[in-house]
Amino acid sequence: MLPKRKLDELLPVRFRNGEQVKQFSKPCVRCGTMLQARDMEGAARLVEDHLAIAATARCPKCGDSFGIACVVDNTKRVRRVIIPAWAFGLYLRNLPTQAGELNPASAPDAARPQSEPDTPPSQPPRVEHRNVVRADELVGRYGDKPIPAWVVVDGAQLNFERVELGDRVAPGEFLLDGCLVYRAA
Repeated sequence: MLPKRKLDELLPVRFRNGEQVKQFSKPCVRCGTMLQARDMEGAARLVEDHLAIAATARCPKCGDSFGIACVVDNTKRVRRVIIPAWAFGLYLRNLPTQAGELNPASAPDAARPQSEPDTPPSQPPRVEHRNVVRADELVGRYGDKPIPAWVVVDGAQLNFERVELGDRVAPGEFLLDGCLVYRAA
């Protein structure tokens, strides 16, 4: 599990499209003072094309503290996450570390545990599928994304199984739009 860190140590973060999140701020829920990333401690992880943030903010003016749980997409649109910040933070800190991960790579060498390996855990190679046909029939929506009931990938029909954040798919599963998992019936 990754440790909690000051958010200003985890920024800036660059998305694949070149956009960059350099700073993060929120108003205090009690007194309205604008808090900066240096006033927040928690986790910030790049998950697909979203920066997921879970932190506890502490106001230097009034001393109040409150939780923050949100995701920032690659167009810098911020969306609130509807689970408690502590639970979202636990999830983010337990995600597997990936190549180029901002948390361990941005840690100062003195703060990094000596037993931590410098190489990320091996992950199965990602297969790019070129022929994907989406069903017109929808089973619902996830955020602003429609969920097709099935997809045809390279000639094989796969049915919708679940929403998954963090690229966790098993062999035989297909990840669509970075969060929709499909599997053969």
